[in-house]
Amino acid sequence: MNNNAAILQMKNVAKHFGAVRALQGITFDVRAGEVHGLVGENGAGKSTLMGIASGALAATDGNVWISGEEVRGDPQKARNLGLAIVRQEPALMPDLSVAENLFLGLPEARRPRLSNLNPWARNLLQRWSTNVAIDVRAPITTLNPEQRFIVEIVKALACEPKLLVLDEPTEHLATEDVERLFTRIREVTARGASVIYISHRIREVQAIADRLTVLRDGEGQGSYDASSLSEDQIVSLIVGTSLDRTFPPKSTWHDGRVILETNKFSGPGFADVTLKVRAGEIVGLAGIDANGQREFMRALAGINRGSGKIVINGQEIRIPSSKVAMHLGISYLPGDRHREGIFADLAVRENFSIRSPRQDIRGGLISASSEERRANEAVKRFNVKTPDIDTPIRSLSGGNQQKVVLAGVLASNPKVLLVDEPTQGVDVGARAEIYKTLREVAAKGIAIILVSSDQQEVAGLSDKVAIFSRGRVVETLSAERVTEDNITASVLKATGQRDRHHKNVGAIWRWAAGNSAPLIMVAAAILFLGAAAASYNPFYISPRSLTGMMMMVATLALVAYGQQLLLLVGGIDLSVGPLMGLCQVVASFYLLEELGPESHLIGWALLLLVALIVGLINWLLVEPLGLHPMVVTLATFMAVQAVSLILRPVPDGMIDSDIMMSLGTRIGIFPVIFIVALVIAVILEFVLYRRTLGLSLRGLGSRQEAARTAGIRPATTRLLAYVGCSILAGIASISMMPQVGIGDPRAGIGYTLGSIAAVVIGGASLFGGRGSFIGAFLGAVFITQVNSVTSFLSLDQAWQSYLLGFLILAAVSLYSKSRQKVVQA
Repeated sequence: MNNNAAILQMKNVAKHFGAVRALQGITFDVRAGEVHGLVGENGAGKSTLMGIASGALAATDGNVWISGEEVRGDPQKARNLGLAIVRQEPALMPDLSVAENLFLGLPEARRPRLSNLNPWARNLLQRWSTNVAIDVRAPITTLNPEQRFIVEIVKALACEPKLLVLDEPTEHLATEDVERLFTRIREVTARGASVIYISHRIREVQAIADRLTVLRDGEGQGSYDASSLSEDQIVSLIVGTSLDRTFPPKSTWHDGRVILETNKFSGPGFADVTLKVRAGEIVGLAGIDANGQREFMRALAGINRGSGKIVINGQEIRIPSSKVAMHLGISYLPGDRHREGIFADLAVRENFSIRSPRQDIRGGLISASSEERRANEAVKRFNVKTPDIDTPIRSLSGGNQQKVVLAGVLASNPKVLLVDEPTQGVDVGARAEIYKTLREVAAKGIAIILVSSDQQEVAGLSDKVAIFSRGRVVETLSAERVTEDNITASVLKATGQRDRHHKNVGAIWRWAAGNSAPLIMVAAAILFLGAAAASYNPFYISPRSLTGMMMMVATLALVAYGQQLLLLVGGIDLSVGPLMGLCQVVASFYLLEELGPESHLIGWALLLLVALIVGLINWLLVEPLGLHPMVVTLATFMAVQAVSLILRPVPDGMIDSDIMMSLGTRIGIFPVIFIVALVIAVILEFVLYRRTLGLSLRGLGSRQEAARTAGIRPATTRLLAYVGCSILAGIASISMMPQVGIGDPRAGIGYTLGSIAAVVIGGASLFGGRGSFIGAFLGAVFITQVNSVTSFLSLDQAWQSYLLGFLILAAVSLYSKSRQKVVQA
């Protein structure tokens, strides 16, 4: 190790969030070839400091250098200088595949060809482990927490970084994967690169780090040789005082009353579990991860299915849902805090009260004063570090988020408390507080079931421990036998290998959750509906009828492509319909038969310019000003429509017949504009899945922060989407000319909802990240077909709305349900 060369230097770094001082005067360096531990309590500033080092945050004061070059608020520059970071919550885009996330996670110069993407990604995962059970084609949202973390680590290692930052890297890893991680860390430092290792597990830091730096309350407490400090000395530096790290005394009181009993309880991942939990007793569930203990707990919480006998306070019950479980007095503290514990966009107050809302109801309404009082009491009792209870919970550290969730769970006054990983991502000081709280809760006569990957924690808290192996309880330890050594020995004795279980999701549901399913289902529906209509009225498939429908399909498809662009990035444009009408109105002043080619050229240019200006206005209001896209585009909907009516109070200005004839040109029965629309769909689909631009659009809509970390520029990408949407609406107005033939300000209004319906039926997500231009094209075909079929079947025009409404609901329900089932697998 070269002690003189510093890969990372930070000098007098400070960071303030408003009045909150997160960091103050931090100075330290990381040398080439060393593992540098970074320790501190939750809220001490570790993640903020690494955010500044990675360029994700800009320091309020001070300087940061990577390999001698200064970095300030530029994650792309930090990546190009050789920094890779594994975050506590993986910075992955959930709607993109594993392979696509690995691709975007690399600097552009290191990325493979997209044509070789999946084999390349498999090779990377094979380097981690030849037995890794991760499909590189699977969306991230279908992976469990451990698999997501492995992908995040593999992504960082693939960069071959000069500086690798690991933020709580072992929280979700099984023992064998922790060993693999340590092996990779040693390989990284052996080639002269450096590692910053952030963890609350002090023994891990001591085992892997050469030096360590301690943070407390946003200030540095010095850097030390890791071998020069004992575990207790490190803890004292972290909390500022010596800390009793022993677990609270176990209760000797219990009245023998059984609160919860299961008899031959079975479900996905576990079978025939018989267990008794008495009043005031903490029962730990131990075993190699994924051997049924967590699945058993989630079935008791009503999240997973279960069958068999469950008795609470002598009364046999059924738990078909989590709502029923809560009504019966069973409360659950989830282990995956980010997915199931917190409501990231809500405040601390709401995250606390949402699990016990009835306590705040006065006269049928929620009392704000009661909610505020209870939330403030919980913040004080659990020592939650937050500016106030109205602070968004996403801005708190992981440990403080966990305290809020625990406080909310306990506020429901449960009879049975199910606790999954109570101290995951929590600092040593907060752990002691949580241990004390759980013992106090048990002392009130509440039955507690505990699952933890930390055997020492299970031993220190539990009065009794049930050992799980392959989904069954194979041994029970109690009294003086509940020790870490005995638990570990029993676990290893029960099974020599990890037995992973997964919920069995039917092949049909799994297929329906894929990207190709909407295309196949809509195409099948088109053929079925067409055959039914043709059998009833043969004129439906006559050349004249088909040509007319294809002209209408082209118009709807083109504007739907624009809507799809925006939905991919999490936006929406309600103004596309009036914009099509405005473009038609503008054209009606210039594309007249009596005017010459110069006027026609001006008309075409103005048509596209109007579309461009509306797109820019929408983007400016949404991106720089931060207004909601639905509000913005609703306002521009009304403004654009008003301009159209001012220019043409009534329809007027007949479009040149030669232009309309040209636009209606056919090749056989196929209108050229229909062929153009189909070709555009194919090109856009190719870009969406086979070019970096397409991955950027999907990634941004899937998860903006992860996309920004991957080097995607949100403002620029959204600018492209908004302008592209409006330009496509302008092109769609050209396709509409042969159908309207005159400057009608109301001609395009119906295309707003039609375009949204087309992309939703085609498989797009209204939340961003998923969609297909081929799907949008098929959706346009289907909607046009439904509108035509109702006429051929002599149905009232209202049936168009009935059928479309039903079909949209059916499509959204099917797509959402199938994706939900796969995510929960």
